[in-house]
Amino acid sequence: MESLRLDRERYVNEGLPTPDLAIVSGDIVYGVNTSDADSDAALKRQYDEAHDFLARLADTFFSGDRERVILVPGNHDVSHPHVMRATETADLPTESEKRKMLARELASETSAWRWVWAEFALRRIVSPEEYNRRMEPFALFFKTFYEGRREFSVDPAAQFSLHDFPDLGVVIAGLSSCADNDLFNRSARIHPDNVARVTREVAAYVKKGRLPIAVWHHNLAGGPKDSDYLDAEFLQTLMDGHFSIGLHGHQHRPQYLEHRFTADKKRALTVLSAGTLCGGPQSLPTGRRRSYNVVTIDREKSSGALHVREMTNNSFSLPVWGAAYVPEFEGSSMTFEMTMAVRLISPIQAAGEAAELLRAGDAQGAAKLAGKYPDEPYARRVALEALTSIGDWAGIREFCTVPQSNPEIIALCEALYLLGEKPALREFIAQEAVANNQDAAVRISVETAKARVGVN
Repeated sequence: MESLRLDRERYVNEGLPTPDLAIVSGDIVYGVNTSDADSDAALKRQYDEAHDFLARLADTFFSGDRERVILVPGNHDVSHPHVMRATETADLPTESEKRKMLARELASETSAWRWVWAEFALRRIVSPEEYNRRMEPFALFFKTFYEGRREFSVDPAAQFSLHDFPDLGVVIAGLSSCADNDLFNRSARIHPDNVARVTREVAAYVKKGRLPIAVWHHNLAGGPKDSDYLDAEFLQTLMDGHFSIGLHGHQHRPQYLEHRFTADKKRALTVLSAGTLCGGPQSLPTGRRRSYNVVTIDREKSSGALHVREMTNNSFSLPVWGAAYVPEFEGSSMTFEMTMAVRLISPIQAAGEAAELLRAGDAQGAAKLAGKYPDEPYARRVALEALTSIGDWAGIREFCTVPQSNPEIIALCEALYLLGEKPALREFIAQEAVANNQDAAVRISVETAKARVGVN
């Protein structure tokens, strides 16, 4: 964690912004390879360690706001013990016709049969309920990390999450690419119900001007003998749902891809993959080092950039990060254009949405969104009300440095006093615009401030 904090200082000095979000695209843990009595406990210990790391990530980068960390599962998050308990060995049929039928069944997406190459043996799922519970350890970790505010379903047809950030103008859709994945079936698939649901549910956010971004785990291509990758066809549905960017992991190396599905080539979806942040030497492809991405997005220009950070030393226990050299990029970064239209909302529309957030009880979100439009009077009123409701006096001091209304004068007087900044309060109430203000509420506030700081 300390190495990431130090690297943030480094790349901010190089001109990159401080991150607003962290995307964790799967493989939260390494997993366990046994099914003995202690395997479940061993897996829980790994998730406990991951929980501690990610909680400190939220504390270090996002002031403890865990909603700013987006999590999706990877194939290593599929519980080996649950799969072993849900399956049993089966005899190979001797009849030729039954063998052919079995071969066809093994090739189907939702087959209950598994061929185990390491044992040269056949297994069958005998307990679908226990098999679906293979995502239960991840689901428990997910719920615990988000402190009960979010849940991850063990039902493959309901494994998705939406993360809306009005102040950033983006909505993130988290998808599981492990619908049928297990240690005997390495192939990846996103359940079609989940793709349909995210495109349907992000539609309301797109109308509000959000840029939708999808996150999953598996990559979209592989070698002739590989099976652990996704069929890219689902990207067409995401494009129809106005998604412009897709993010994934799994292949342990950074990559930029552009997928086009229309004859006129006017629409494209940018797919970015991430390297391995915490993996050891054995999990890294030949010639690759530990790495992670910093992705910047300019919604107004409909463009973005992928910046790759790489471990520059050889100490896996004390990593040092810096700008990578990615051969495919001929450098450390790659810029990209977003061809899908980004609908920008007006300041008054943003203020209206901030007011809705405030009424719904999300004062923090309302303050962040309304605070982005300091030149819009309505937005300023909403921001001030939100900051006051949560008692963010430091935020009020910063927002009202140059008060633009009487309520802002009153709020700043209170904030300076509660923050213990009496000299600043004394100087503020002596300003001509404050001292000569004839509004009754302001006069009361100024007189109260004088009494607090000892001014006659």
